[in-house]
Amino acid sequence: MYLDSFKRDIINHLVAADDGRELHTPLEPYFRAFTGVFSSDMPFTFYFEAQNKPLMFVYDATPIDRRSSHTSFIAQCDRIKANILPITSFIQELADTGYLKVTPLDSRDRPPLPPDYANYWRKYKQFYNDIMSGLSFVCCSRLEPKQKLYDVWIKFNANALVG
Repeated sequence: MYLDSFKRDIINHLVAADDGRELHTPLEPYFRAFTGVFSSDMPFTFYFEAQNKPLMFVYDATPIDRRSSHTSFIAQCDRIKANILPITSFIQELADTGYLKVTPLDSRDRPPLPPDYANYWRKYKQFYNDIMSGLSFVCCSRLEPKQKLYDVWIKFNANALVG
């Protein structure tokens, strides 16, 4: 399996999450958002109207009447959205090839919308089916690295120390 730095970061996040750790990399906001938690220190998160209907909520504490234009908001969301499919597709590939144990979760067990969400979170729902499917898979599954993934991770980290 060829691992570029993007895929290595995904593996590092999966291993760290399994070990109860957080990593501070450019992919961290995505892995936090996959949990569905709404926190003011997160730039965005994912919520599900139904099992296959994800929404992205982007944090914006600006008063509603002074927020950026819809066009600017869509451009911001498109930048965030650009990494979703590569992340979810690689996680799906890891699951399909036996590197992850996948346990489906019920989307109803995800965190609810906060009562005042409209004051702080802007909703985005313009996803194509491939992104919606990937988000449903990653956000509504418990992903546990198998020993096989830990072996890849250990080898990667050993090579990083040598090289």
